[in-house]
Amino acid sequence: MTEGESCLRQAYAAILASDFEAAVDWFEKAVEAEPTNASYYYKGSISLARSGRLNKAHEYARCAVRLAPDEPDYVLHLRLVESRMLARQAKALLTRPQPEAGSAIELLQEAVVLDPLDAGAYLLLGIACRLAGEYDRAIAALRTAREMNPMLTEAGRLLRETKMERARRWRLMNSNHTRRRNR
Repeated sequence: MTEGESCLRQAYAAILASDFEAAVDWFEKAVEAEPTNASYYYKGSISLARSGRLNKAHEYARCAVRLAPDEPDYVLHLRLVESRMLARQAKALLTRPQPEAGSAIELLQEAVVLDPLDAGAYLLLGIACRLAGEYDRAIAALRTAREMNPMLTEAGRLLRETKMERARRWRLMNSNHTRRRNR
């Protein structure tokens, strides 16, 4: 058994013991022991991503793809990590005192292309579109989020609110138009 394989076994033992920080350390040791082994980078990236360390997970995922570009699991994982990073950036833009909905929409559109099964990214896209006053796009994104994950109760609530807000805005626009025309 190589040193890298030994480290990998220790990483899996740490995961089974729910010690994810130790698992990450063991994956790093496996990579140090065998820096040309793409599977160590890939497996380490998965644990890093689960621990919320997206920057390091992205670095590892890129290394795995660089070392084994024809491995579809590695390429897919890299896309998923990149999608999560974009969603995280978009969320930061939306939680600013003055949200930047337009920039967040661009990031989230790219995120859902990279990972079309990420209900959370669709939820954020719906929120960003609603903030931008793009109600139809917001409704479509929120509907998708709710359909993908019925447990996202926030998506359902926001979907109802957005529909009501769109209806109010439509009534307001039409009532002003009718008043002017009747003068």
